[in-house]
Amino acid sequence: MSDNNQSPASQLTPDQQDKLRELTTQSWNLELAISGVAMFAILQLPDLLESAFSYIRYNYMTHTDGPAAMLPSLAYSLIRATCHVLFAAFLANFVMRAFWVGLVGLLAVFPSGIRYNRIPFSTPYAQQRLSDELGPLDRYILWLDKRCNIVFALAFQFVFLLVVVALLYLVGLLIYLVVQPNVPANVWFGVKIALGTLVAVFYLAIILSNQKKIKQTPRGMQLNYRVAKVGQLMMLGMYKHTSYVTNTFYSNIRPGKLFQTAAIFMVVFFVVFFLEYTNDFSSTSGRMSLLNGRHLYSTRIDSLYIEPTAYDNQRPEDAFIDLASIQSDVIREPYLRLFIAYPKALDTLLKQVAPEPVWSDTLSRQARRQQYAIWSNQQINKLIRITVNDSASAQPNLLFTKAGLQEQYGWQTVLVPGNLKTGRNLLRVALQDPRKKEADELVTIPFWYVPEP
Repeated sequence: MSDNNQSPASQLTPDQQDKLRELTTQSWNLELAISGVAMFAILQLPDLLESAFSYIRYNYMTHTDGPAAMLPSLAYSLIRATCHVLFAAFLANFVMRAFWVGLVGLLAVFPSGIRYNRIPFSTPYAQQRLSDELGPLDRYILWLDKRCNIVFALAFQFVFLLVVVALLYLVGLLIYLVVQPNVPANVWFGVKIALGTLVAVFYLAIILSNQKKIKQTPRGMQLNYRVAKVGQLMMLGMYKHTSYVTNTFYSNIRPGKLFQTAAIFMVVFFVVFFLEYTNDFSSTSGRMSLLNGRHLYSTRIDSLYIEPTAYDNQRPEDAFIDLASIQSDVIREPYLRLFIAYPKALDTLLKQVAPEPVWSDTLSRQARRQQYAIWSNQQINKLIRITVNDSASAQPNLLFTKAGLQEQYGWQTVLVPGNLKTGRNLLRVALQDPRKKEADELVTIPFWYVPEP
């Protein structure tokens, strides 16, 4: 092999090689510590991700269906699936390295390792076969040490992957939050077409640049290199760090074995991702369970289902209110304290049915704010329809508020209905679109009224 093809590691001075060897021999204790800390940190991520996603979904997502609603859910599930795989990788390294430490200690106590000729209750033939199959203990310790190092390196590849996915998700989220609301619909459609075209051209260039006939030509080599450079930009600064690991594997493992290992990993990862997305979809919808259904059980009708988040006494303090809530599923007082959530997605509809009037230029900023507040309150009391059993509330008297630890935007009122009956009652909240004859029902909350004796 020529000098130009030698690896950079071969150019180390003897002192540097000794230092690297010393670091290598002392790395196992750091691996154990890092794996333990990493597993603890990863266990904290799902709750943080769920809290962040719920906050984004309620305060920033302007659509509840279509790609605009699906993409954040896919990214959220992808990050959670990556966390699961990452935890499994660090756990595997932790267990393997701990086992390796135990074997090293065992070898220190018994320097001769396994003495196959002295294994009791076995024949000489069995002893020879065991010796051929297992080999000496010190050789297995070295083999296990190499596997621990490989698993640890792969675990940090997952860390880099998680960082890249999170950054890409933030970039996409910023595009939806900043670009989409501030451009006309036709311009936004053009932006989506342009981005889709760029992605299609990029993947087409990847396929063409990796064709054997094209790569062998001078221009094909340049195309392949430039496409690779574009892919580096998508790594958002992580390309150089991940390349040391991936290129080491590429240059030392047979392509067939490498492809087989990568295929197995991709299958496992996408199975985890599918299960995670299914679970997240069920959690987001709140009622659907694709993998855990029942024969005589349905959550399709609000009046026949108890939604825990619709009752203040059953909902966790830090949880978001899905649509609306009252104080309890069983009330003893003759009134209802009702909170109606105001998510960003509902804001999209309200802007259409209640456009803001043009205020007089002679009004001061303070006066304009007061007029806007009064007008907003009047509009929402006209649009919201509240019904207890069969009696509609003529004056909802909704007021603006922020509920819970999350300071969730919404409206609150206290209803004193005169038609409460002992036992089960129904509270319905609907939105009356002036463009429609029938009101759109938002939620129905069943509750029980048990008056004080």
